[in-house]
Amino acid sequence: MNNPPNGDTLRTYIAKTYFSLRFGMAAIAVLLPVFLLIFGPGDDFPKPDSISGYYHTPLRDGFVGALVTMGTFLVLYKIFSRRENWLLNIAGTSAILVAVLPCAVPDGRPPAAYAFPHLHAIFAIITFVSIGLVAILCATGTVGLLPAGKQNIFRIIYRTIGVLMIVLPGVVFVFDMAGWVNLFWVEAAGLWVFGAYWFVKTFEFSITGVEQQVIMGTGGPAPGGPVTGGPAGGAVGDLGAGCPLAACPLADRQGEGTKR
Repeated sequence: MNNPPNGDTLRTYIAKTYFSLRFGMAAIAVLLPVFLLIFGPGDDFPKPDSISGYYHTPLRDGFVGALVTMGTFLVLYKIFSRRENWLLNIAGTSAILVAVLPCAVPDGRPPAAYAFPHLHAIFAIITFVSIGLVAILCATGTVGLLPAGKQNIFRIIYRTIGVLMIVLPGVVFVFDMAGWVNLFWVEAAGLWVFGAYWFVKTFEFSITGVEQQVIMGTGGPAPGGPVTGGPAGGAVGDLGAGCPLAACPLADRQGEGTKR
C-alpha cells in the first residue's frame, strides 16, 4: 500500500504546482502564435490577419483550447495579495470569454453562424489591461526581497511589461480602425509580453525563494501589502515580519497550510 506524502513533500508538490501554472501560461502564450502560423489553415481560403481570426479556421479548437486553458490557469493561480488575485481572476475570466465570443469573420473566410466582435474586443482589452496592472501594481511587491543590485532591474522590467500590456491593445485598436493589416504580429507581441511576465516572475522567485518559504510556513511578505524593504540578499525569514502560510492569500484556495 502506498504511504501518503509527509508535510514537507506535499508542500514541495504545491510549490511545483505553482511553478507549473506559471510555466504553462508562459508556454501557451509564447507558442500559440507559432502554432497558428505553422499549422494552418491549410484550406483554400486566405489566412486570417489576426490571431483571433483563427477561430474561423480549422484551427478553432487549438485557439479556443489554448485561451481557455490559459484563462483557467489565471483564475486558479493564487499568490500574495488579494488585489493581485482579483486582477488575475478578472484576466482569466476575460480570456475565457475572448475564446468563446469570436471576433468578426476575416475577409475571404466563409461566413460564421455567429460572431461577437465588440464583446470579443472588450474582453481582450480587459485581459491585457488586468495583467498590465498586475505587473505595475503587484509584481514589485516581492522585489524588495531581491539582492539590492537586482531590485531596480526587476522593477524596470515589470513596469515595462505592464506598460506594454496596456498599450498594445490600443495599438491593435488603432490599426484596426485605420484598416491596417497585419494585426497578427501586434497580437503575437502582446502574447509574448504576457509570457515574458511569467518567465520573469518565475526567475525572481527562484532567486528569493519567497514562494517556497511561504508554502513551508517559514516566512514571506506581510499579508495585505507589498514588501517595502529587507536586507539585501537576505532570506525571507530575516525580515522579522514573516507571513505564516495560514494567513497568506497564497493559501486561501488550497488550505493545505492550515492542516498538519
